[in-house]
Amino acid sequence: MFNRSFRSNVAALAGILITIGGCSESPAGAGSQFVVRDGGARFAASGTSSAVITPAGGTLQTAAGDRIVFPAGAVAEPTTITVTSSAQYAGVELEPHGLRFPAGSEPVLQINTNGSNARIFRSLDIVYVDESGVVSEVLPTAVGSGATQANLQHFSGYLVAGH
Repeated sequence: MFNRSFRSNVAALAGILITIGGCSESPAGAGSQFVVRDGGARFAASGTSSAVITPAGGTLQTAAGDRIVFPAGAVAEPTTITVTSSAQYAGVELEPHGLRFPAGSEPVLQINTNGSNARIFRSLDIVYVDESGVVSEVLPTAVGSGATQANLQHFSGYLVAGH
């Protein structure tokens, strides 16, 4: 599960925005909302996956269907990577926090949007949510059938926002 601080901050942010705007708008832009997974509890027990990724690259996937693909050269030495899928939102927390990747060797994050309310939005973006629960970056996002994906420059928490 997301760490307590991250989850609490996102929940507080959503609550504030619901109170202010009458809906769960996010700061990603006017009319934006975080994409919500349907029946989120089914991912609560099995939404975390960890593995050692080597300089040769590799792939890590959670039971929720979220995955991250590391090209060769993304990490300089074997590194334990943890991906935790949110039970409530289409999103993940990636650890170790702050891990950075060299230009041209960024891993690709794919967030599963099957079983979510993503279908109600005209467009989707992956957004970086900082430790205080604030959307501080909207990533260039590709949307496919049942997933959104973006290249990552660093690790932290990422959610899908719809417009």
